[in-house]
Amino acid sequence: MSRSFRWSFTVLVTGLSMSTLAAEPPIAVKRETAAGKEVLIRGFAQFDASCNLTRVQTIAVVAPPRGGKVETRPGAVVIGPNWVGGGHCEGTTLQGVNVFYVPAPGFKGIDRFSLDVGYSLQRTVRAEVEVAVR
Repeated sequence: MSRSFRWSFTVLVTGLSMSTLAAEPPIAVKRETAAGKEVLIRGFAQFDASCNLTRVQTIAVVAPPRGGKVETRPGAVVIGPNWVGGGHCEGTTLQGVNVFYVPAPGFKGIDRFSLDVGYSLQRTVRAEVEVAVR
C-alpha cells in the first residue's frame, strides 16, 4: 500500500521593508573639487515612463564625511543616461533635490560618505561617494 503526502508551507515575513527584501546595488559617485569650493555630487528625482516628476527623494546621510559637510537643496535635475529606466528621458530637466559636498576650510585629500536615497514603495538605494579635494 502506497501513500503520498503533499506538504504545503506558507512563509510569513513581517517587519521587513521592500528595501530589505530586494537590496539595490549602491550608486558609486566620484567627484573632484578645489579646496574650499563646493561640488555638486548628484541630483535626484523620481519620474514616470512619460518623464514626468513623480516624487522628490528623501536623502539621509548615513556615514558623514570627515573633511567637510553634505548639503541638500531643491533645484533643477537633469536626467542622465545611466539612470534606471531613464534612457528615453535623458536630458529632461525636472525639479528634484541636489546633493552638494562642501569641504571644510583647509581640508585637502580624499573624503568619503554614504547617503541613503529614499524612493517610493519604501525602496532605498545607497550612494557611496568619494570626493578628491585638491
